[in-house]
Amino acid sequence: MERPHPLYLYYDIKKWLLFLLLPVFRSIFSRQDTVSVILSSLRDVTIAACLIAYSVAKWRRARYALKGGLTFEHGLIFRRFLRVTAQDAASVEIERSPLMWLTGGRRVRINTAGLRRRADATLYLPSKAALDMTVEGVACRGRRVSSRIFPTLILSASSSNAALGFLTVAPALRQTGQILGREVTGEVYGLFNRLISLGLPPLLDAAAHVLVLGWCFAFVHTFARTAGFTTERRGQQLYLLSGLITVRKNYIDCSRITTMELRQTLFMRLFGLHTVTITAAGYGREKGARPVIIPAARPRELCSALDTLMPEYPTCPATLHPTRRALIGYTLPPLILTMGSLIPLYAGGVWHMIAAVWFLAGIWWLSVRLSGYSRAGFGVSDNAVTMRYSRGLALYEIHVPRKLADCVLIIQTPWQRRSKTCTVELRCFGEKRRRHRVRALPVEQARILAQILTSH
Repeated sequence: MERPHPLYLYYDIKKWLLFLLLPVFRSIFSRQDTVSVILSSLRDVTIAACLIAYSVAKWRRARYALKGGLTFEHGLIFRRFLRVTAQDAASVEIERSPLMWLTGGRRVRINTAGLRRRADATLYLPSKAALDMTVEGVACRGRRVSSRIFPTLILSASSSNAALGFLTVAPALRQTGQILGREVTGEVYGLFNRLISLGLPPLLDAAAHVLVLGWCFAFVHTFARTAGFTTERRGQQLYLLSGLITVRKNYIDCSRITTMELRQTLFMRLFGLHTVTITAAGYGREKGARPVIIPAARPRELCSALDTLMPEYPTCPATLHPTRRALIGYTLPPLILTMGSLIPLYAGGVWHMIAAVWFLAGIWWLSVRLSGYSRAGFGVSDNAVTMRYSRGLALYEIHVPRKLADCVLIIQTPWQRRSKTCTVELRCFGEKRRRHRVRALPVEQARILAQILTSH
C-alpha cells in the first residue's frame, strides 16, 4: 500500500490555518497590554502547530491500494478502512486544479449508490495513479459530443447569478442615482432630503457597479466550467470532461441514471437552446457539482447527441395537458406582481424607474408562466414517464424509466375539486431534487395514467 499525495496534507492543514490569524486580529483590535497579547498569541500558535502536527501524522499513516478496486485506510485516533470495488463505483470524479497541475497530483472522488451527502471516498493521488484507475476506460474510445462556443456563451449569459442585475437592475440603479442627484441637489427640504441627495446616489451607483461586476464574475466562472465540455459514451459509462482552468473528469455508470432532465430559461428559449442534466445514484453530491451532460444545444443537435450518448434511454410524449380554465391559475400570480408596479408609478419622480424595473420583472415571470402553461404535460408509456412543468423562472422536461418511478401522487385542493383538476406529483430516487409536479391536469385522465404507471 502507498501513501497519498502530499496534497492530502495541504488540504487537511487548510482548516487549521485560521488559528494563525488570531494573533493578527488580537494585536490589531485587542486593548490588552503587550505582554498579555504576546502570551495569547503564543498560545494560539502552539494550538495551531499541534493541529498541523496532527494532520502530518494522519497523512503519514494514510495508505491506499488500487487492486481490483480501491482500498483506503486513514485516520489517527479513529482508524477507518474503506473498500470499494470497481463494480460498486457508481461514479468517479478526477479533478485537476492549477495547484494540482503544478504539484502533479489529482483529487479523486468515488461515489457508490448509497444515500450519503458527500463522496464515499475523497483522496489525493499522483497523476499516474489517478490515470491507472481509469486506464481501461481511457483505452476504450467511444462516441463523442462536444459543446460549441455560441450556445455556451448564451448559457453563461443566462445562467449567471447576476444576469438580471446586469440587464435591468444595474442600469436602472445608475439612472436612479443620476435622477436623484439632479432633482434633489438644487432643492433642500430639510435634513432628510440632504441625506438623500448626498448619500443615496453614490450608494445606488456603487450597487450598480457591484451587480455588474458580480454578473461578469459569474459569467466568466460559468463559461470556464462549460467551455470545451465533452461527453463521450464508452461502453456502459459516460465520460464527462469539463473546465478550462480546473479540469474535471467524471465517469458515470449508465445503469445508475434514474432521470434525464431538459432545462430551459426564457433567455435560452429565445435562442432555442436546452441544457440536459441527469440524476444518477452516486453522482452530484458534492457542493457545486452540476450533473450536466449537454450544456447547451438546439433541438436538432440535442436529438442527435442523445441518440449518440443514451440511445437506450426510454422517452415518451406528454399526452395529458392542463385545461383551458387553468390558464388563469398560471397567469394570476405574475399578473398581480405586474399590477403592483402601479404603486411606485403613482408615487412619481424617481419611483418611475423602480416601477419600470418592477413591471419588466413581472412581464418576464408572466412570459415564463405562459410558456410553462403551453408546454405543461404528463405522459406514461410502457417504458417511460414524462413530465413538463415550470418552476421558478425555468422550464423543465423530465424523462424517467417507468420501473424507476417510485411514487405518483394525485393532489386536489378545494378549488381544484370545483374545476375537476388536480396536481400530479412524481417522486423518483436520486441525489438531488426528487419531486416533480404538473398542476391543473384533468383529474379523471390523470388517475387513468397513474393506474397505468403503478400497474407494472
